[in-house]
Order: sequence, then structure tokens, then C-alpha cells
Amino acid sequence: MELIAIVLWVLAAVLLTASFDMLRLVNPDSRLPFFFGKPPINPPQVYVLRFLALLCFLGTGWMFGDLYGTAAGAIAILLGALPGCIRNLLHNRRVAAAEA
Repeated sequence: MELIAIVLWVLAAVLLTASFDMLRLVNPDSRLPFFFGKPPINPPQVYVLRFLALLCFLGTGWMFGDLYGTAAGAIAILLGALPGCIRNLLHNRRVAAAEA
């Protein structure tokens, strides 16, 4: 059960990071919202990747919550979303520096 949770967690982190990268590639000179808001160019594939990442994160949170307690599931979700958020933050900083 724990191995399945870890595999789902890695898959969800990769899918979420890939969705941010997809947005970054089609909007190279625009600031991107993190989760809420709409970027200038928004391909529909981003919604599919984020939905699949959400399902994997929910499964991971449920499994880790059963194994280690409720807080472990929430912590796993936050840690899994961190790489995509960091890449988005770096993109927004690069765009802001280019505008200045």
C-alpha cells in the first residue's frame, strides 16, 4: 500500500510540474498565476494534467493519511506541489526582471 502511495505521489508531482511547464512554454513573456486565475494562453491539456495530478494527490493523501495519520496526507500533498510552484515562481521572477 505504501509503495502505491509513493508511486502516485511521484506521478502527481510530475504531472503538476508538467502542467506548469506547459503553461510556461506557451506564455514565455507573461506572468502566470499559481492556481487561480487565467494566463493569456491557456491550452486545454493543462486542465487534464492538473485533474490527473489532483486525483493522484487525493489518492496519495488518503493512503498516507491511513498509514501515518491525517497530517501526513496533507504534508505529502504540499511537498508534492512544491516543485511546480517553485518553477512557476522562478518563471514569474524572470518575466518581472525582463520587464524592469
